[in-house]
Amino acid sequence: METIKLKGLDEEIYYTLSKDNLPIYIWKNEYAKSFYLSLNVKYGSIHTEFQIKNKKYKVPNGIAHFMEHIKFNIDKDHTASDLFDPLGSDINAFTTYKFTSYLVYGTNKIEENLNNLLDYVYNPYFTKEIIKKEKGIIASEINMGKDQPFNRLYNEFNKCIYHKEKFKNLITGEVEDIKDIDLKDIELIYDTFYHPKNMFLIVTGNVNPYEIEKIVNENLAKKDFKEYLNPSIIKTREPSNVVKKEHIINASVEVPKAKIGLKLNKKPFKNIDDIKLNIILSILLASNFGDTSDLKEELLQEGLITYLNANRIIEEDYVIIDITIESKYLDESIKRIIEKLNNLAIDEEDLKRKINSSIANLVTSYESTENVNNLLQNYLIYYGYIIDNLKEIYETITLDDIKNIIDKINTKDMTIVKMFKE
Repeated sequence: METIKLKGLDEEIYYTLSKDNLPIYIWKNEYAKSFYLSLNVKYGSIHTEFQIKNKKYKVPNGIAHFMEHIKFNIDKDHTASDLFDPLGSDINAFTTYKFTSYLVYGTNKIEENLNNLLDYVYNPYFTKEIIKKEKGIIASEINMGKDQPFNRLYNEFNKCIYHKEKFKNLITGEVEDIKDIDLKDIELIYDTFYHPKNMFLIVTGNVNPYEIEKIVNENLAKKDFKEYLNPSIIKTREPSNVVKKEHIINASVEVPKAKIGLKLNKKPFKNIDDIKLNIILSILLASNFGDTSDLKEELLQEGLITYLNANRIIEEDYVIIDITIESKYLDESIKRIIEKLNNLAIDEEDLKRKINSSIANLVTSYESTENVNNLLQNYLIYYGYIIDNLKEIYETITLDDIKNIIDKINTKDMTIVKMFKE
């Protein structure tokens, strides 16, 4: 077992590889009153086209989320809840664009909980009857999601940003998509992606790392895993421009809403590490649009907005800056935000304050078993390894680094999605 020491945080992560090649990451905190388990599959909603050896496959949109739902079935008469309810533990699962996660939160009986998690996720129980029943449940979930204004705004925004990338599709898929899912599709996804080599386990809490390793090895030794198929995801070539410059939505909303998106070609950022780029963009957006920014304070005082949030997405070939607002005076608010996007700035004092605040948040995140689990999860999905020097990276960022990024941001490829009361 290896120990990954997190520099400047006085924390460490234990790492080991099970005998069946399941990576295991463990954070031990003797003061924790609970534990948090996540068994994660590197398979999400965007992975609908893949290749195994020389054969290409295409499965319906929404199948990753569909799999997450039916995975809770253990047999004809039992679900995963029947395993965990007697232990007093909470279970959940979620699907994102890039991965699926199965979660357990508990306060005692770690061995029973961990065994149950491994048993139900690695239980390929699928029937035509279960698939048919689940289609109705998920169809209702899809329609309910579309009734939520911010969800709809986000989905329409993605369609205006992406030409070919699967991010433009709903994680759940459309109702028409899930109608096409059949038993063969589900079995293909499970056999291809639900293999220890394509998954990882994170355990956080007051646990014994060597005991965790022993439980996992003993459990997996009883299971018969097929040879890993080593699939490769078929990538799309996404154009650098946006699909639409402007889009109007009519919906049942009291206060109009909007999203402003910049789609930036990644080439100008090629000499900047993704981790550092992510941090710099976070600091820059917080300084210009965050709760303590001059712009947000002005817009609130003038009664122009009721909500403002800025986010960034970093992918292999592009960077997305995504700003969401809620305002009764949408056009004026959008105008002011675009002006700020064209004149981004930060001074030395604010930079230091933002860095210190970020480091403080990083330190305090290690007070929660759930937060640590989520943090490690994101490291592994988005970067492929545990970042052991994040505090040091924050401390190396200079005003020149920030200005270098500002010089590369422009509003050339911008989309504006507005939502008005119908």
